[in-house]
Amino acid sequence: MMDYIIENFSGIANAYIQVMIALYLLLAAVLFGYWLKPFVRRRRSAYVTALIYGVLTIVISYIDMNRTLNKLISLCIVALSVLICWLLDVKRNPVQKIFLCSVFRLISWLTMEVLTEIGFFETELTLRSEWYTRSAESAVIEFFLWNVLQYGLAILLLFIAIRIIHRVYKLKSAELTWNELVMLLIPIWTILLVKPIMASYFYLWMDGIENGSITENVHGNVYRMSFSILSVISVIITITMYQRLKEKQEEEFAQRAVDNQISDTYRHVEHVEEMYEKMRAMRHDIGNHLTVIEGLAQNGKTEELAGYIGELQARFDELQPSVKTGNAVTDVVLSEVYEQCRKKGIAFESRFVYPEQLKINPFDMSVILTNALQNAIQAAEGVGDPGIMITSVVRERFFIISVKNTVSERIPLNEEGIPDTTKKDPGHGYGLKNIRNIAQRYKGDLEIRQEETDGKKFFVLSVMMMG
Repeated sequence: MMDYIIENFSGIANAYIQVMIALYLLLAAVLFGYWLKPFVRRRRSAYVTALIYGVLTIVISYIDMNRTLNKLISLCIVALSVLICWLLDVKRNPVQKIFLCSVFRLISWLTMEVLTEIGFFETELTLRSEWYTRSAESAVIEFFLWNVLQYGLAILLLFIAIRIIHRVYKLKSAELTWNELVMLLIPIWTILLVKPIMASYFYLWMDGIENGSITENVHGNVYRMSFSILSVISVIITITMYQRLKEKQEEEFAQRAVDNQISDTYRHVEHVEEMYEKMRAMRHDIGNHLTVIEGLAQNGKTEELAGYIGELQARFDELQPSVKTGNAVTDVVLSEVYEQCRKKGIAFESRFVYPEQLKINPFDMSVILTNALQNAIQAAEGVGDPGIMITSVVRERFFIISVKNTVSERIPLNEEGIPDTTKKDPGHGYGLKNIRNIAQRYKGDLEIRQEETDGKKFFVLSVMMMG
């Protein structure tokens, strides 16, 4: 067998390299799908994109074409990957798709460049080794084993780079803007400028080997290898810095949202104080009202009496909240929601009772109710036969709030288990995060379920707290 391989080494080696390249590209496509999966809502979009990417890269590896056309086709494959992933992932976050596909293509090239340089060093080392020059069998074994090791290590290094970027790129569902894309791609532009310089160097060497003007192999170069390694590190550092800036911005927006909700709560308190002031005024005037009623009754003016009592009753009803919960602040919050739902044609049912026996701050409760119910109103609008129901349960020291509302379709959840905001303006989408923060402050958390009953879809938010 070994004699046959040695005699036909050129053809066998060429076929072997073609198989190894195809296997490497296949595994790289699998890692491409793994790379995209955390960033998409529909996993199918990552799998299909990776499949098409893998098929195309393998096919063009077997086609003999000039280098300019090869570069153009490679660019088209990246563009096609962006388009397919964007279309299959409900056309969301297109700028991020450009970034993801570009970065993957870059780090896959850089990791292979690292192993290529190591290969040059390995060649120099083996050529100086006695065991390598001792027999043709040693050279054949080294060739087959090193290529397996080289492509295997390239895949491993690519996997490690992906895992690190997945770890540092925390806000995977955040919308990426064009300005942020330019910032993230700044180190990549430099790397892409160096790439053709390195490529032209290798092409010159390959042409020289073919025409006989160059007889030596390319020597390993520490600087080229360091450039490739530092380039991967620079991409990771850039993403890390971007994420820290993004997290700080998220905290500022979240705090701004909390400040706005606190202002709303103070407004609710002012509303309560205004209501109590009117009730005190009415109680102060109750003697006068009774005197008027008594006079009308004694004079037999029944129509005037009925009208007066009716007007008095109407004023009294105006002071009463539409929804009663056992707490003045939450009465106002739920009453305002009831009025909003009534105007929008949304059926609203409240079985919420404030847990007086538990130590839960009314301000925190107000923030939870406001966020949860405003989200419910937005989701229920435009749905046939819309409805919202809020309930509460006390179990010893545990208090559970449940908000159930109709939705038009099932809502995808992000890696934090909550829906992404559909609004593009900055500062939106922090309602559920603020609810979770408050719940965790009371040693609780939130839970989201999505149900379907009698053909109607429901979104159910449950918040548990311990008081």
